[in-house]
Amino acid sequence: MAEQTFSVTGLHCQGCVETITTALTALKPVTAVSIDLDTESASAVHVSSTTGLTAEQVQTALKGEGNFTVVG
Repeated sequence: MAEQTFSVTGLHCQGCVETITTALTALKPVTAVSIDLDTESASAVHVSSTTGLTAEQVQTALKGEGNFTVVG
């Protein structure tokens, strides 16, 4: 089981958290998602999965869901 944290900008409310959680849990290897919402900066998106994910895979999953960006 892989535990990873990604920094994601563009989250402004609980609705954004729900949108990102839904988008990422739709990925086959993802088993759980939790998010520490930070409306002023990048939010910490914690992902548990059966295999590791790249930042590019996370960004692709979020494409079209809103103005969310995976940062460094």
